[in-house]
Amino acid sequence: MGLRDMLRAIREYPAARAELETARSELRQAQQELGQSRETCESLRLTLEEQKDYTKFLSSKAEALQAALEEFCPRLSTPDELKRFYDAISPDMDPSGFTLYRTAKELTGIDVPSCFPYEDNRGLFEEMSGHSLLDWLTAVRFQAVDWEIIPGTTYEAATLREVDTSTPEYQAFEKQLYEKVLGRMGFQDLLEPDRDGPARTPGHPPPQPKRGDTR
Repeated sequence: MGLRDMLRAIREYPAARAELETARSELRQAQQELGQSRETCESLRLTLEEQKDYTKFLSSKAEALQAALEEFCPRLSTPDELKRFYDAISPDMDPSGFTLYRTAKELTGIDVPSCFPYEDNRGLFEEMSGHSLLDWLTAVRFQAVDWEIIPGTTYEAATLREVDTSTPEYQAFEKQLYEKVLGRMGFQDLLEPDRDGPARTPGHPPPQPKRGDTR
C-alpha cells in the first residue's frame, strides 16, 4: 500500500467505523425485533390452541344440550309449542326475524314489497324487521287488507286488519312455518314426526294483486 492509499484509508476510517457501528446497531435492533416477533408468534400459537380447545368445548356442550333437550323436552307438535320455543331462542338465533320472514315468503310465494307498491315507494319496508314484514305477509296470505284511495291521487294505501288466528287454515300455516324454521335452526329432532308423510304447504288462494295505483 502506497503512502497515498494509507492517507486515504486514514481519512476514510472514521466514516467507515461509523458505518460499521450503524450496521451493528441495526443488526442488534433487527435481532431484538426478531425475538419479539418469535415471542408474539408463540403467544398467538398458544392463544389459537386455547381457542381451538374452547371451540371444541362449546361444540361438545351444544351437543350435550341438544341431547338433553331431546331427552327431557316433549316433542313440539302444536303451533303454540312451536312458536313458544322459537320465541325463546330467537333473541340469539333470529333477532330480527328474517329467517322467519324468508321462510314464510318461501312457503307462500308472497313478496311483501311487490304486493304494496304505494308503501314500498314510500320506503316503508326498508328498515322494517322480519317480524313486522311477516305481519304484512300474513295479512296478504289471509286477505286481511283494506284499500283506500289517497285523496287527490290515483293511488291506494293499505290498512291491515287483524288476522283470525283461530281458523284451521291459519293454524296449519303457522305450524308448518315454525316447523320449517326450527328445522333450519337445527332443532328438527325436537319436532313431532309427521305420521301422515311429508308436510305440504297449506292450500291458499293466490296472493292479492299489486295495489296502489287504481285502474
